[in-house]
Amino acid sequence: MQNIGFSIDVNCQNPDSGKHKFFIRLAKEFIKLGICINNYNPEIYLRLPLDKVNKKAKINVLRLDGLIMNKDQDYKNKNKKILKSINESDAIIYQSKFCYKAYHNFLGVNKKFEIIYNGADPEEFLPRKIENFFLANCKWRPHKRLKYIIKSFLLSEEMGLHSKLIITGNPDYKIKHKHIRYVGWQNGKDLKILLSQAIANIHLAWIDWCPNSVIESVVAACPLIYTNSGGNKEISDGFGIEINDTPWDYKACYLYKPPPIILKDVAKAMIKIKKEPLILKSMDKFDIKNIALKYISFFDQLL
Repeated sequence: MQNIGFSIDVNCQNPDSGKHKFFIRLAKEFIKLGICINNYNPEIYLRLPLDKVNKKAKINVLRLDGLIMNKDQDYKNKNKKILKSINESDAIIYQSKFCYKAYHNFLGVNKKFEIIYNGADPEEFLPRKIENFFLANCKWRPHKRLKYIIKSFLLSEEMGLHSKLIITGNPDYKIKHKHIRYVGWQNGKDLKILLSQAIANIHLAWIDWCPNSVIESVVAACPLIYTNSGGNKEISDGFGIEINDTPWDYKACYLYKPPPIILKDVAKAMIKIKKEPLILKSMDKFDIKNIALKYISFFDQLL
């Protein structure tokens, strides 16, 4: 294989979503491996849902992120558009086993596919030097459960924890508290400092596919306090403390009204990981170089 095309601008310096951020990382790694990025006449064209096919490409591959199952949205019509993209493509890449199961069970998708996780470059991150704070790093929406993170932190203080909570991004829930800092969107330089210093990154989302924030935490060797629903467990298993969650039944649901989790379990996890810090190594399976090689192997099979 000599060249690959992308349906987004992989030279963008300020990606506006996790999937764009991942494609940019992947394109850079392809170039390092000697593959030309060519959108004019590519052998493989890698696209996202709703992006147009490249008719000049030998093979169009669709990389699927989350499907739409939220009853508060027009999920049936939105999924019809995704299904159209699937039917126009020669093959599918799912970003987790959970992602594959969701499309197979919810939409009945049955097409040639491969499961390849997102990845990040270990060289992007700094050596660990733990400070006294927890991190909550996400693009916040109700099913990401920032409200539960904040309430768990406040409960942990009542139970004796002496620490701080730093929240990135645009919060959809907020309580003013002397030990909680809202720092807004962080650039790569600032985020890697936070990941190197945090006691742990807290990710309590329900129905998440393969979140970049979790991948980055694992590659940066920053432990996680994570829910075991969706794709979280696949990525985070053994890389921190697991919080029990309600599994999704692959039916339409009110995504922005997630089931409750036990705040005390999260608070106990925070106290435990503060008392007994986890010293972990970056996981090679999420190294962007290894992820790029898996993409290339699948593309070679298709060709």
